[in-house]
Amino acid sequence: MSLDDDNLVAFYNQELIALSGEAMLPRSLPKPDMTAKSVSPICGSEVTVELTVNGDTITDFGFEVEACALTKAVVAVMRHAIIGKSRAAVARAGQEMEDMLAGKPVLPSGDWHRLKVLEPVKDYKARHNSILLPFEAVEKAFKSRG
Repeated sequence: MSLDDDNLVAFYNQELIALSGEAMLPRSLPKPDMTAKSVSPICGSEVTVELTVNGDTITDFGFEVEACALTKAVVAVMRHAIIGKSRAAVARAGQEMEDMLAGKPVLPSGDWHRLKVLEPVKDYKARHNSILLPFEAVEKAFKSRG
């Protein structure tokens, strides 16, 4: 195993694994207002989101994840953090993640603060898509609504 491999394994720590376990079982909504699926072209990870909204405010969130622990960790945080948020607020959280992964001095904040656990992944660009996939799916759902 190379030094890079050792570093990659190191960020799959207990906190990340426990967090990702919170998104193991899918959660379906009885009557979602919108649904979207995003698939990573790099690794094949899939995230399907279901949203119930009141205007532009998300009132309920369903999901199904066939992906790695990184994607599942984001969905686990998202399932709680997204409720009561607007499309723009979720997009800002996604931008914070993107900025953090790009090495900017930004960390997820507010209801998204648990995503800080993914900060060490910034050095592994091939994993960034997996982390951002749930945010992409939410935006895709809103775009599908029109």
